[in-house]
Amino acid sequence: MSDERSRRRAQSRIDAALDQAWAAVDDDDLDSAARILEELLDTDPDDPGVLDLEVELRLAADDPDGALEACQRWNEADPDDPAPVVAAAEIYLEDFGDARRAVKLLKDILSRGGLSIEEEADARWLLGAALDERHDRKGAAREWLAVLRLDAAGEPDAPRMSPKRFEKVAEKALRELPDGLLEWLANVPIIVEDRPTEAMVLDGVDPRLLGLFSGYAVPDQSVMGGPPQTGVIHLFQRNLERESRDEEELADEIRITVLHETAHYFGYDEDDLERLGLD
Repeated sequence: MSDERSRRRAQSRIDAALDQAWAAVDDDDLDSAARILEELLDTDPDDPGVLDLEVELRLAADDPDGALEACQRWNEADPDDPAPVVAAAEIYLEDFGDARRAVKLLKDILSRGGLSIEEEADARWLLGAALDERHDRKGAAREWLAVLRLDAAGEPDAPRMSPKRFEKVAEKALRELPDGLLEWLANVPIIVEDRPTEAMVLDGVDPRLLGLFSGYAVPDQSVMGGPPQTGVIHLFQRNLERESRDEEELADEIRITVLHETAHYFGYDEDDLERLGLD
């Protein structure tokens, strides 16, 4: 009993340190998080939570090789957890551009079965991205349609923010735009939906997209005759809520997404958006 109490106390200390480290990561204080990680690796280098943190910090330090090695140790420490395999697949896809390797890892983990709804959805979402990278549009659509259904099944029945409150936050974001731009947007509707439709996903839209502008951007509209062609800005509330821990963060995500999609309406590309801080 004494050994068990000691083990629980040690794990409690590790968990508390991990909470502190992740809070530092959220605050972009990576130096503090790295110091905590160093102490934890001395204490228990095989703890899955410690290895998860190591993966995050190695990626933040632009060390994908070290992150992959940490994923391997994480998988050895907890072979029943799909998270290190999915993390490795994401590293292969995003950092090494190796979509083939990512597809293999993800198909292997999905073939094992026994995943929770959230775990399966995450794995299939990444698999869809990897298949899309390999120009397998049909395969990507198949996986992303599954993600659409799994995400809906794994979420609460009611959204976190009421539709009325959600629309007010979106309207407030629009009011941040200069008056001249607001005049252009006067006839552009903003449609709030839970998530992209199946038809959108079949057209290649990411099922976890936060927002979408559809229609003609201002620079592409004809200046010769006829009324201006309005586009539509879609906001996907459930996906926005997925990215937010509380209402304050959700309001910020809505603001950024509205401004991001509005920028698309005015013809800005992704490089422009990154420069404006709206990527």
